Amino acid sequence: MNSAPAICPPTSPELAREAALVAVGNSLIALFLTTITEYDFVTNFVYSQCIGLSIFVAMRSLCLIRRSTKPGLAEAATSIPLGGVAGFTLGTWANGLSLTVVLGGHPRALIISAASALLFGGIASYFFYARTRLVEAEAEARAEKLRRLEQEALAAQTELRLLQAQIEPHFLFNTLSNIVSLVDADPAAAKTMLLDLTALLRTALARTRRPAVALSEELDLLRAYLGIMAIRMGPRLQWRIEADADTLDAQLPPLLVQPLVENAIRHGLEPRPDGGVLTIRCHRAGDNIEIAVEDSGRGFTDAQGGGIGLANVRERLRACSGESAKLDLEANPVGGVTARLTLPYSPHAPADR
Repeated sequence: MNSAPAICPPTSPELAREAALVAVGNSLIALFLTTITEYDFVTNFVYSQCIGLSIFVAMRSLCLIRRSTKPGLAEAATSIPLGGVAGFTLGTWANGLSLTVVLGGHPRALIISAASALLFGGIASYFFYARTRLVEAEAEARAEKLRRLEQEALAAQTELRLLQAQIEPHFLFNTLSNIVSLVDADPAAAKTMLLDLTALLRTALARTRRPAVALSEELDLLRAYLGIMAIRMGPRLQWRIEADADTLDAQLPPLLVQPLVENAIRHGLEPRPDGGVLTIRCHRAGDNIEIAVEDSGRGFTDAQGGGIGLANVRERLRACSGESAKLDLEANPVGGVTARLTLPYSPHAPADR
């Protein structure tokens, strides 16, 4: 990243606008000279335009030669006398006069022209200097904004990785605890669960290293996870996934839904002697996608809305989509809780898979 923004020379339209402003300033100087001298407006107008435009051309040419974006003392000290002499000569010819006649018969005209050249040159130098400083300040502001946005994006990406790193062992350790609980009670089921876990981790760890996955991939992981939990809970856990076809390619951070499923089982279904039903529903709602995790468990408890899983889901939503994504928890009329994810729909690019 460059430490300073690059300032480009003025473009042709910008030079044309500057020349037009110079011409307007020359006209005002001609009006002023007409009021304080004996020369008519046409004569003053021709001299003012020739002198002013000559200084402008000389000043911009020197800036181009010196590869400078704004006139400095060197450009002003050179272009004002050079452009003034050239402009006075052109103005004399344009008025149908000769230098010999003007210098011999109207020495005051030379003094007035020299004063006008100094006045215009000083004003023009300050104008171009101030204008270029403004352009540089705007460019620096844009560069600073770009640097800030890049830093914010880097910070958000780092935060997402940290949050994801927290969720991965959280899921793994809880699954291993389930296996341990079955080793003595049902060794065959523990072996089956361990084999399922090995197959799950083989694919899950590869996917969770990516910044985003398709909803279909997330649902595949949830099916494997729920299959493992069904071994642990037996007939006490019934589950189903209902996902509309137009939602399967939706892009979302990996392991975003799994903490909601785990939370529903741990706090809603597992504490109940008879367990219950867990349903995952996915559908489009305008430009958004909604993912609802419904359970028929014991309803809200002190732990239902807390924990590292739900906190990380909210933080990852905020980092990925800002205020356009949210997580809501609501009580079901017939018992249990629904955790509802709402986030902007965007298709998962095949190149990211």
